[in-house]
Amino acid sequence: MTHSKYKILFVTQHYHPIHLADDRIYIVEPIQYEVLASMLDKDEVDISLLDQRLDRRPLALLETIRRLRPNFVGFTSWTMHVDLVRMQAALVKQIDPSIIVAVGGHHASLSPSDFADPNIDYVMMGEAYLSFRDLILRCRESERNVADLAGVAWQDNGKFFSNGKAVVPKSFDLDSLPLPDRSILGKYKGRYYHLWWKPVAALRTSMGCPARCSFCNLWRPNLGKYLTWSPEYIVEYLKTIEEPYVIFTDDHFFGDGRRAHAIGEAILRAGIKKEYLFYSRADAIVRDPSLVALWSRVGLKRLRMGLESYSDSELGAMEKGSSVAHNDRAIEILKKHEVLIEGLFIVGVDYKREQFENLTSYIRSRKVDIPNITVATPMPGTTDYANNEDALIYKNPTYYDFQHAVLPTRLDIKEFCHLYGKMLLKVQRPPLEQIRRIGLLKFICNVPSFWIYFLRVYTSYKHYGYVERSGGERPTLPWVDVRRRSCGGDAVADKKYGSVDIGKVFPTGVPS
Repeated sequence: MTHSKYKILFVTQHYHPIHLADDRIYIVEPIQYEVLASMLDKDEVDISLLDQRLDRRPLALLETIRRLRPNFVGFTSWTMHVDLVRMQAALVKQIDPSIIVAVGGHHASLSPSDFADPNIDYVMMGEAYLSFRDLILRCRESERNVADLAGVAWQDNGKFFSNGKAVVPKSFDLDSLPLPDRSILGKYKGRYYHLWWKPVAALRTSMGCPARCSFCNLWRPNLGKYLTWSPEYIVEYLKTIEEPYVIFTDDHFFGDGRRAHAIGEAILRAGIKKEYLFYSRADAIVRDPSLVALWSRVGLKRLRMGLESYSDSELGAMEKGSSVAHNDRAIEILKKHEVLIEGLFIVGVDYKREQFENLTSYIRSRKVDIPNITVATPMPGTTDYANNEDALIYKNPTYYDFQHAVLPTRLDIKEFCHLYGKMLLKVQRPPLEQIRRIGLLKFICNVPSFWIYFLRVYTSYKHYGYVERSGGERPTLPWVDVRRRSCGGDAVADKKYGSVDIGKVFPTGVPS
């Protein structure tokens, strides 16, 4: 007896009208969905993808749901997407209440109770992807009991129940996981980009980060554990990639210097010819300059580096564990090996005109190739959020795109936005590499969107209050921690949520 395949639709969120930069700078393939898809039996399931960052039709989700009639819709979310996900979950249920809706992603890992929505059936918390296969099997069989699945919260009788987020232990063998399934990209393959690199592929070579910066929450979903895939696994994956450009999405690729050396040497031995971009810390580069020398031979062309500030006192307050001298030395090393620097900086909400000018002077004097400057934003799950929660003036997650001030600014907000926009323009360097890659004519065609972005930042003071005017709060269900029998929510996830060791569920890898 044959039976129809179980239809799964994965959805990435579009951007809210007030969001400023991301889709103008990069859109990277949704590797989280590729990982989930790799764990499912394609003879049993039919997987589709709707990437609303690329498919910007206003009714794209509505049309896709009506055309595909999926049984299961999965959303991913960063903090700035929370309201958009909840709105679209409601749309899915309006079309067909029988469709199962689940939400995962970074924000769900940190503040899962923000998705305790009547239109959401399951929330995936922490590194819960190893539970996904069993969740789909149970949904297909209409079995709603998932209390034993690591990192899965479920809705029942108007409440959400959580058994804690999933944590992958250091003993878990990441190489036991299958290669991510990029076939689900379908019509979107070849359309992903990062600045002037297109098409670009993405892969993750490690999980977690060994650093503990006070402003960062990237290390928290797996409670600070730093796990890695082997050089052999990474080389095998790279062999399957057709795109000429590759982004490693690791939080800190040089976090383990010996491993980074081994990966680079393995790629050279395999004769793989790609150009690479990844993120690393300045102190790791200064500690071992030979890493950059090796990777410049491998194909490293651009490196994202968190320089953060022109001031040692600011770096100290961020618990960065670095210094301006470290940053300067790292810049010298990268320039020596002709690696373009994408320097990441943070504007403090306490900045006055003088601080804006000092940061501008620092970036220009160091000739940072691609400055990436954000506004200090205490994100859920960080020390900064815990210390500043009572001072927040904008708590709606839509504002948390790193370019809106959610804390009071020392300057008038209009002046703050004006100085921020001017600074972004002043620190730009002649885009000679971009022109060489894409050609002068194409670059000229892109200039209008370039200026529109700076104008939108300059006038972003008009955005404040827009979200509140555009819609009211959505109903939120009680959240119950099964083990503690406690209700309510806490934006600092580690204060509220325990963890489920996923290695106790799958101690030797994904079941066959």
